Order: sequence, then C-alpha cells, then structure tokens
Amino acid sequence: MIASIFCACLVGACGLRVPDIQEVPGDTGAGQILVQDIVQSVHCEVADAVQWVVEHDPFKGRPNKKLASSFLATWGVQITLSLTVEEKTTLNPTLVFTPPTPLTSVFTLAGAGTLSADATRTNKLNFYYTIPQLLDRHYCTPGIQRGSASSPLIQNNLKTVEWLNDYIGAVATHEADPTQVGSFQQNVLSHEVRFEILSSGGINPAWVLTRANINQNGTLFSTSRDRTHDLTIVFGPGDSKGLTGQAAQAAFAAALIGLEISNRLSPAR
Repeated sequence: MIASIFCACLVGACGLRVPDIQEVPGDTGAGQILVQDIVQSVHCEVADAVQWVVEHDPFKGRPNKKLASSFLATWGVQITLSLTVEEKTTLNPTLVFTPPTPLTSVFTLAGAGTLSADATRTNKLNFYYTIPQLLDRHYCTPGIQRGSASSPLIQNNLKTVEWLNDYIGAVATHEADPTQVGSFQQNVLSHEVRFEILSSGGINPAWVLTRANINQNGTLFSTSRDRTHDLTIVFGPGDSKGLTGQAAQAAFAAALIGLEISNRLSPAR
C-alpha cells in the first residue's frame, strides 16, 4: 500500500503547492528548457510556414500577376503560448459498521469523509514577429527538444503552413481580401492548437472485519496531474511594435477566449 501511494504521488503532487511546469521527476532547469524549446520550435514552424507559402505562391513566375502573398510584407504575427498545470489529490475513506442486533432486525451505520486539494498554475507568454523578420530567417527544424522536457506542441506538426496556404489560395481566387478593413475582419487570420494530457492514479485498500467493512466502495486515495498546452497564432497587419487595428483586437479577443475555455474546463477535471 505504501508503494502504491508513493507511485501515485509521482503522478501528481498534493495540490497544496504551486505545480511545476516540468514533468516529475525534474528540476527548475527542466522547466526553463521546456519553455525555451516550445518557443524555439514554434518560431521555426511559423517562419517555415511563411517562407513556404511565399515560395509556392500560385502566381509566382507570372510577370503579369501580383503575388497573392504580397500583402504579407506589411503583416506581422502575434503568438500567445499558455501553459496550464493542475494537480489534485483526494482522500475518501468509507466505513460501514454493523453492531450486534437481534435476529429480527439489522442496523448498520455508514460513514464517509472526503479531503481534497486542488492547485492550478497558468503561465502565458506573448511574442511578436514581423513577416519580413520571418522571411529573413533560414529554414530550421521544428521539434527540437532537450532532455526529458517535452510538449505536444513540439512533437506535432501544428499545421500552420496548411492553414496559411489555404488563406493564400482564397486570396488568389479573390474570395478573401487581406486589404479589406471592415466588421468581418477579413484581414485577420488566426490559428489555435490545444493539447490536454491527464495523468491520474489511485488506490483503494479494503478490509472486511466482523463488525465493519472499510473502503468497500469508491477510492481511498487518488491523485491527478492535468497539463494543457495552448498556442494561438494571429496573423494581421502590423508594424515593428506589434499588430495594429482589427488584428490587435483579434489577438486580444483570442487570448480572452482561451482563458474562458480554460476556466470552463477546470471544474470538470
């Protein structure tokens, strides 16, 4: 039983302290490496996506046609990274006591108690690049990770190039106008990726005594660790300082929506 409790504690802490970003076992250095690797990998992914769509512009090589991706010269990209870790532990002992009674009647006394602790940590990081800055960067390899620190945002193709290329195709067929300024925000392009990983464990030792049954139902001890890695990428008109106009508003709204979704998911964990 002691070994089971120890293993369960490795999955998630007690919920009485601020959770660590890095996985267990790991130190503060692993948490720093995790954030650095995510930022580096995302930077590579977005830069490669921008360079790919420009090089594969549907009007490239046609001198009488303006490149469908030419609008990107005055655009930028705002990237918001959100890392949320929730750790929860629950202790729930149960007892059914059967005292001596006459043969004609049976009396039982049931009791239960619950003790739980829940701690959540959310870290957000915002970084911005102009499209010319991304075009000046050489091709790189997303997915770089060092040591045991890792994230689904690093391990997966985030499909940024597919979404950006879809938009360029819509511009080429005049279905979208990136120069349009209106209530429909046609000159704003956003892409969000969210991964949630839940690890949990529990034990329920039970005893059957002459006058009592202990922990016959439920789980005596359970613990969980829930990690949510959320990435929002917003393309739009911008300058050297950041996105402007509707693009800036869209980036702010996307951050609020992501926070609202996280708040709605928390009670259900």
